[in-house]
Amino acid sequence: MIDQSDMHLETNGSEVLLEAHRLVNVDRNLSYGHPADDYATVRDIFEALTGVKLTVDQAIMYPLAMKLARIRTNLDKGVLHRDSVIDGCGYLACLSMIHARAVDPLK
Repeated sequence: MIDQSDMHLETNGSEVLLEAHRLVNVDRNLSYGHPADDYATVRDIFEALTGVKLTVDQAIMYPLAMKLARIRTNLDKGVLHRDSVIDGCGYLACLSMIHARAVDPLK
């Protein structure tokens, strides 16, 4: 017999990934363009503001680190904020898209 609570957990995990996929591939692309271009701009602005040079990878890892810190803080309180999990997945997807484009510029 299948434990219904296990099915619920799997569905929630899948839904998080599907939502991140939608946000990265539809919403964010329409608003900001490809992550390689967007985070190159983020890197350039960060350097102009701070004088600190980052790679594009580092520019995208910073907001991911912020989301992970928020997840950890909230888990310490016994809470998991779904939006932070979705955003973290989205940042990782953007990182993957940047590297896929480096291999194949048509991506």
